[in-house]
Amino acid sequence: MTRPTVFMYSGQGSQYFHMTRELYERHPRYRLWLDHCDDIAFPVLGKSVVDTIFDPDRSKSDPFDSLADSNAALLCVEYSLTRVIQEMGHRPDALVGYSLGEITAAVVAEVIPLEFGISFAVEFARILAERTPLSGMLAVLCSAEVLRSHAGLFADCWVTGRNFDGNFVVSGRVDAVARLEHALGQEAVVCQRLPVNYGVHTELIDPVEEEVRGILGTATFAPPRIPIVSSASTDQVVEVTADVVWAAMRRPVDFAQTIEKVTAAGDATFMDLGPSATLATFVKYILPPGSGSAQVHTINRFGQDLKALSEFQAKTASSCG
Repeated sequence: MTRPTVFMYSGQGSQYFHMTRELYERHPRYRLWLDHCDDIAFPVLGKSVVDTIFDPDRSKSDPFDSLADSNAALLCVEYSLTRVIQEMGHRPDALVGYSLGEITAAVVAEVIPLEFGISFAVEFARILAERTPLSGMLAVLCSAEVLRSHAGLFADCWVTGRNFDGNFVVSGRVDAVARLEHALGQEAVVCQRLPVNYGVHTELIDPVEEEVRGILGTATFAPPRIPIVSSASTDQVVEVTADVVWAAMRRPVDFAQTIEKVTAAGDATFMDLGPSATLATFVKYILPPGSGSAQVHTINRFGQDLKALSEFQAKTASSCG
């Protein structure tokens, strides 16, 4: 019996300059889809998202932290990768979004048009930049037990993402995150600053709720043509509404519990359609030993996109059966 296929979409923190560059230059169908997205995004951003992603004055290691630009870039890249994978013959039985990735999932499920998805991602970012304080986001690479054993260190921050046992995310105002990063370093706890400068998934964005809901109120949400599982609620979304979208941006993410619930219903093949293979890595650590589920990614941060895509094809030929 064929395992169900789950497409996964990562959010902020997984972006980087020059992501999918080789694919854009050498894969005609990917180029077609990304150019299509660029045509839609241009009037919203006032510039080319393609030019921004492949900016020759930026290196891959530079922080891609302009929220409006990176929101648009992530959605466009993930949507274009999805179209390429679908053209290879893969059909998802479910979609899992992580934070902004829930917007991509809503577009792929045809709940909202691509045009609205891009417009919302950009406008949401602009509202956050205008009306919420600068913040920081930190990936902490240790057991969540540290939240109890060193509770005082985390007093001014929020846990905004639980990825797997040994990896969680905290957010807070810039000074609070800087203090926490320094304190964790003193305790020999490994952590990594993420290129996210606003307090998504915390009360810091509450002042913009009414305005964001106003934008969402202009949309017509169609029933999902593909089941969507939210990493905010950890459950299937029967009907996408403004409440559901706001919750995806405001509530903390529990990716570990989301995947555990999906696999509780049976084994699945998880396909990472993000640019960094982030979610595939998370799933690898979430699945218990001996699990019949599998995880694969399309591309990653190391370049060689065509090789990565070829490896994806080889792995899915064996793992989807």
